[in-house]
Amino acid sequence: MRQKRKLWITLAIVAGIILLVVVSRLVRGGDTQKVTIAKVETRTIRSSILASGQLIYINPVELKPEVIGKISQIPVVEGQMVKAGQVVLRLDPELYAAAVDQAKAGVQQAQLAIDTQKLTISNLQLQYNRQHALYKQHLVDANTFDQLANQLAIAKVQLDSQVESLRIAQAQLSQAQQNLSKTVILSPINGMVTNLPVKVGETVITGTNIPGSTLMEIADPSEVQADVQVDEADIANVKLNEEANINAVSYPNDTFHGKVQFIAASVTDNSTSTTTQAAQQGVTFEVKIGLTDQKLPRVRPGMSCRAEIFTQSTPNAIAVPLQAVLYENNPNSKSLEPTTGAYVYVMRGGKAYKIDVTTGVSSDTYQEVLSGLKAGDTVITGPYTTLHALSDGASISVLPDEQHKSAKSST
Repeated sequence: MRQKRKLWITLAIVAGIILLVVVSRLVRGGDTQKVTIAKVETRTIRSSILASGQLIYINPVELKPEVIGKISQIPVVEGQMVKAGQVVLRLDPELYAAAVDQAKAGVQQAQLAIDTQKLTISNLQLQYNRQHALYKQHLVDANTFDQLANQLAIAKVQLDSQVESLRIAQAQLSQAQQNLSKTVILSPINGMVTNLPVKVGETVITGTNIPGSTLMEIADPSEVQADVQVDEADIANVKLNEEANINAVSYPNDTFHGKVQFIAASVTDNSTSTTTQAAQQGVTFEVKIGLTDQKLPRVRPGMSCRAEIFTQSTPNAIAVPLQAVLYENNPNSKSLEPTTGAYVYVMRGGKAYKIDVTTGVSSDTYQEVLSGLKAGDTVITGPYTTLHALSDGASISVLPDEQHKSAKSST
């Protein structure tokens, strides 16, 4: 009797549990999930890669001295705009002016020697003409006539030598004048003085076997480029003339536009880093992006920036928000691409229906759908936890605008 009672109690407990499970499933199945939605639209999707680097001027001109001297005047300051041909620095010209005077004296001396030699030749020529007439009349012996002819010939050779001496003196004068002119440094371009490391009174030297002094750097502020480092995983997707957006740390509210102008053929030199450090930092390639905006802010070389390089563009693509696309959890898949097993939930008649899709190009916010959807469909975009827990055919309702906004901010 006691065993029968235990059996009935056990059966009652089991029946109660089964009843609770059934009721809970019925209640859960009747729940309506609150979701956010978005319309499927056609739009242009641009895939991109990100790279960081710095802003620099295109082809800055570095002025170096061509002669040794002491700086006597610097009529410009760093940051000043200058024009081509404007005097930007002067060296002490005293030594080189003295060399010009000395070279001028050498030219005058050579010219006087030539004039003297021409008079000598003229006198010898007169004597030669007289002696030649007397020689024909046998009034002068042959030795005397020959000696005079030789003197005339030697005088003419000496004149040629003195003419060459004059040319040498003139070349020395020209060189001295050029050296003197090099004490006045002119700007070769229209631009801005971006670096001025010297001061009045300092002595500057030219570069031969050792690096010479740098007087200043001048650059055109309207020609700016971004010098960025692109990871080796992305460099194959970067092509010349591709468009890019540049954001500088110093100008967070401005976005500049540019095009890729240079892609390095070799890895960026990390010779200063150890092998372990280089491996941790990864391999990068240098990419230069020329800014195409008409008006640019004042850029200081070395300003940090971030570049978004657009590698592919698909116009009129069927697009959905990125968060609407889910992927099957298939641990046996050998594909490294996230385009396999993609699906979305479409809202139809108050229910969520799972639709398999094929994905294409993606941007930071939208995903191209190659098949499975059409423009005008309504996809479910969130909230995150609700979307990932949805089942095919589940009842859904759209969150009100305020709840929609709070749900978006929470996700």
